Amino acid sequence: MKNKSITVCHTKGGVGKTTILINLAIYLVNKGFVVRVADCDPNKVSTFISKVRAKNKELKNFEVKSINSVQELENYYNTPFYGITLIDTAGVDNILTRKALELGNLCIVPVAASITEVIGLKTFEAIVKSINIDKSKIKILLNQVHIRAEKFSSFEDQLKTEFEFFKSTLPQLNDFKKSLSSGKSVLEQYKKDELCSAGKRFEIFAKEIEEMIK
Repeated sequence: MKNKSITVCHTKGGVGKTTILINLAIYLVNKGFVVRVADCDPNKVSTFISKVRAKNKELKNFEVKSINSVQELENYYNTPFYGITLIDTAGVDNILTRKALELGNLCIVPVAASITEVIGLKTFEAIVKSINIDKSKIKILLNQVHIRAEKFSSFEDQLKTEFEFFKSTLPQLNDFKKSLSSGKSVLEQYKKDELCSAGKRFEIFAKEIEEMIK
C-alpha cells in the first residue's frame, strides 16, 4: 500500500484531536494496516500512549515519532514507508501545524456541536485560505456531541463552513478517557461481550475513514 497521510488538526485546543488520532491509529493497526504517528503535539500524549501499550504484549502497537520542527516532520514524512501516517498537532496556529495541514491527504477537524465553536472554526478557515491548500481534503467531525443527539443540520448551517462534514459524529462519553488511561482504544473496551457505547460510535467513524483511504 502506498503511503497515505491523515492529519488531525484544529488551531483551537480541547476539541479531542489526540483522542481521535490514538483511537484511529489503534483501529487501523488492529485491521492489519501498517501505521506510524508523527507526534507534533508538545504534550506528546500519542508518544506516551504508545509506550503504555508497549508494556502489554497482547496489544498491537503503532510506531510513533516525536516531532519538534518542520524539518523533522518533512524528514519523517519523506522516509520511505508503505502504510498510513497519522499526524497529531497542537491546538495552536504555528508553522508546524500549517505544515501538517499541507502534508495530510485527509485532514480531520474536530468541532464540538456548540455555537461557541463558530469563532474558532472561522479562524481555522482563514488559516487554511492563507496557506492555499485544497479545501476538499478537509473534513469537519462533530465531536463531543450529546449521546442522544441525532440531527445536526441546523448547527451545520450556523457554522456556514465551506468544508464538508463527516457523516459520523462522536459522543462525549467518559469511556474515551477511561480507555486512554490504560493505553487502550474504546474499540478494546467491552461490556457484556459487546463494545462499549463509545466504541460502537467510533467504529462507525473509523469505517468511514477506512473507505476514504482505500
